[in-house]
Amino acid sequence: MSNSQRYLYGALLLFLFPALAGALNHLVKTADTLYSLSQEYDVPISWIMRVNELENPMIHPGQILDIPSDDIVVIAVRPGDTIYGLALEFGVDATDIRRINNLRTDVIAIDEKLEIPLPAAEGEYRVLPGDTLLGIAHRHDTSAKRIKLYNNLEDDVIYPGQTLTIAPPRPEEHRVREGESLWTIARRYDLDIESLQGWNHLRDEMIRPGQLLALFPGMRDWQPETDPPVLLATAAIQKPQHDAVLTREKMPSDGEYYFSAPQKTSQPNASYWESADDSAAVDFERARRIWDDFFDEAKKLSSIGRSLRGWHIVLDPGHGGLDPGAIIPVADGDGNPVVITEDEYAYDISMRLARVLIRHGASVDFTVLAPDHQIRNSINARHTFVHRKNEVYNDREHNKNIAWRPVGTIEGLDLRKTIASRSIAKASSAARRQGTLFIAIHADNSADLPDGKAVLFDGDNAKELAASQELAAVIAQHLGTSSFLRQQSLRVLKNNPADAAVLVEARNIHYPQSAWALRSDRLREQDALMICEGILAWARRH
Repeated sequence: MSNSQRYLYGALLLFLFPALAGALNHLVKTADTLYSLSQEYDVPISWIMRVNELENPMIHPGQILDIPSDDIVVIAVRPGDTIYGLALEFGVDATDIRRINNLRTDVIAIDEKLEIPLPAAEGEYRVLPGDTLLGIAHRHDTSAKRIKLYNNLEDDVIYPGQTLTIAPPRPEEHRVREGESLWTIARRYDLDIESLQGWNHLRDEMIRPGQLLALFPGMRDWQPETDPPVLLATAAIQKPQHDAVLTREKMPSDGEYYFSAPQKTSQPNASYWESADDSAAVDFERARRIWDDFFDEAKKLSSIGRSLRGWHIVLDPGHGGLDPGAIIPVADGDGNPVVITEDEYAYDISMRLARVLIRHGASVDFTVLAPDHQIRNSINARHTFVHRKNEVYNDREHNKNIAWRPVGTIEGLDLRKTIASRSIAKASSAARRQGTLFIAIHADNSADLPDGKAVLFDGDNAKELAASQELAAVIAQHLGTSSFLRQQSLRVLKNNPADAAVLVEARNIHYPQSAWALRSDRLREQDALMICEGILAWARRH
């Protein structure tokens, strides 16, 4: 085949197959060299050779080369390759390579295909699939609010491939010095005078020495805030003398348990469980006291806003009692086996979500309560929450007269809706004047679903289905780039007493990386904050 024939053939292929994932197609011309292509596309020669699996730098006219241009390129592992070596070669973080390829170790195999994220400029970060604003902020030791300010983002919605400024090329603020003008300051930081005036609420260009000027939009209206404080059961509950059911009270044994603590420090295997020490009636009174103290302490925390005032939200922690949900054996960072019990972690996320909802002004109640703990942290990486069958329904009369604990039967699911209905009826008109929501919190274990947060909706009629689907769609938009929603037949969402009801699968623990992430208290806090952002967005629309 002549060069001209090869060129025409290559052009035809380029027309029929315009692009490959993660690369831009280039039809090699006679004068092209790898060096000239690297200069033209601003890509290192080694990258072009890697992506095209070239053994040497020789290229030929008519050849079609993939030029790395998108956010992710795919390479084949060669003998001698290591995760750290690839990170150095492509100028990215080894952690990002592991994360995007779902690698639990640094072991890679020859010819294995790996996705490599292309680096962003210094001080920037290119969003990867599955990223969230809170997760990015945590990894870069900053806050989501700062990233939003630096990038002029109105909400937490980000998308793969988006480039975010993490460390801006200028300070957040500038203190005016003697002899400076708004014009000289704008020129110094490569800004325009109108932006400086708008960001600092200036009516004219008059400034004075010592004045502090914001160099980013919204900075003047924002007060830096640390991560929400963790509310732990660190202080013993004082035994009320008038309440006979608390006479067998035990002091917390490790700072995070009231009344009684698990016999084990960690879940030893998938079949292990501990029964309740007392009756459902006793455990209910203990659980209510713990919940009431938690609610009072949460209200004492600084208010975040009033956006949810007038909304009554019933949280339904998944499973509990006789029903543990999914019990998943996984491995820690050293390959040692650990076991995760869904209901224990779903309850923790629910408590964290309750705390932030209360700080936004919402009225919050639970369908199921735990009689021995509030929020718990993951202090020791080897310890996992122990499966205790002591949770109770949040209903005094049921626990006193009927006394069966949470169970995943039709009767058990219907009781959750009955409790929600009673909670809504008991809430004051002011507490529910805007509306009512029902949010169930679970951690999925489904091999047939992707590794992402899911929001499930259902309904018994068109009106109920539409409200549930709309709430699911709004919340899903705030759960990260890999989140999704789907309709699923769920009894707890049919004929639900709330104005809108959904079930949130905070993690799909079928996937090892998600099971491992569920064990991180910081990531559970992030999950709660993201769900709250979705609820806030819903409230703004209604």
